[in-house]
Formats: sequence, structure tokens, C-alpha cells
Amino acid sequence: MAVRSISAEGLRDLFAQHTDSVMLALVSFYEPDSTNYARVVNNTESIEHNGATYIGLPFQLSLPSSSDEQVPQLTMTVDNVERTLVELLRSVDEPPSVSIEVIRVNRQGGTTSELGPMEFSLLGADITPESVTLQIGYANDILNSPATGDIFNPGTAPAMFSS
Repeated sequence: MAVRSISAEGLRDLFAQHTDSVMLALVSFYEPDSTNYARVVNNTESIEHNGATYIGLPFQLSLPSSSDEQVPQLTMTVDNVERTLVELLRSVDEPPSVSIEVIRVNRQGGTTSELGPMEFSLLGADITPESVTLQIGYANDILNSPATGDIFNPGTAPAMFSS
């Protein structure tokens, strides 16, 4: 995972009252062993970044709560107008992987990676005729996983249970 800090130019543009740049979220859904990709950008127009075309599809990303009781999950809500995403979700046997990247696009159309890509898994999807709501997060629930794969009982570790 190639996560890095936001550049000085990106921070300047984030905090500026007026700027010629815009920050956009790129989301890729893909099967790990396939070339079957669905790429969307939170924009009204499609864009090119690193040789890949991202379909312009406005969506909402809801950031996870900062609860210590659960593994954080993103919620992504997309209007169900572009069928590529729905077709991918219906065609796979296992949930696809999800890559999220934030880029900065200047007025001339040049793109700069600012954050990510961050790799996640698709945990759930609710598809209605109006919208697609996706739960994105980590597939491994580390809060509810055992600390080790070993089991200590009198049969496997008798010395621990003798007096």
C-alpha cells in the first residue's frame, strides 16, 4: 500500500479560499485475478489518470466513525445510472477488492496523486433501482479474531494445567 502524506501544494489548495485545482476521489473495483475493472471518479466528467479511464459518476463517501468497538468501514452511495458497477457486482463469485485514491486535478487537466491508493474489500452491497450503497472496509476483522491459532487445554498443554 503506497499511502503518503498530502503534498505541500495539495495542502495549500485545500486551505485556500480560491484555487485552480480540485481534489477528486478515484475508486476502482476489481477482481484480484482478473482484468475486470470498474473505475469511477467523483466527478461529472470522466478523467484519465495513470493510463486508466475513470467514469465520471458523482458519489458520496461517508467516512467511518471513530469507535473503538468496531472495525472502521466506509459507506459509498452511488446513483444507479452507470450499470458497469452493478454488472461487476453481480458477475463475481467473491466480493471484489476496492482501491481508493485521492488526486488533485489542475485547470489544465494534469493529475497528481495526493493520497493512496488504499486497498480495501467490498463487505456488502445494497442495490436498488435508484442507488447502490456499498460497505467498504477490511475483510479481516482483527477486533474479533483470536490472538493466536493455538489452543491451550489439558490435552495440548498438560504442563499448564498441572499443580
